Amino acid sequence: MELRQLACFVAVVEESGFTRAAARLHVVQSAVSATIASLERELGAPLLLRTGRQIALTDAGRQLLPKARATLDAARAARDTVHEVIGGIRGTLRVGTMSSLGMIDLPAVLGQFHREYPEMSYNWRSWAPDPRDS
Repeated sequence: MELRQLACFVAVVEESGFTRAAARLHVVQSAVSATIASLERELGAPLLLRTGRQIALTDAGRQLLPKARATLDAARAARDTVHEVIGGIRGTLRVGTMSSLGMIDLPAVLGQFHREYPEMSYNWRSWAPDPRDS
């Protein structure tokens, strides 16, 4: 089993299909299909039910998905650890904010962060509370 196979499997599930997974992975759809088929052969079990353009996880696929994600996260963390030793900080910064940040100019802060750590990427999610909850 290879990391690329697991990444392909996770992409198919998260994108709800082979075509969108192929676009996400920057490969042709037939390569995604072949990779999933190879993984299923290696594991000896179907992971996805294919009905037309829709996919669904089999029991084996449901069991594999969290393990595949954890494996990919562990591989990413291992790579980032080595890169820290050989050449600075790399990885992903995840930022979650409320819609009302007050005096903080988050885009400016993230811009400065990116200039100081160009090998880092970041995900920013903003949440707006429902005024009816007040």
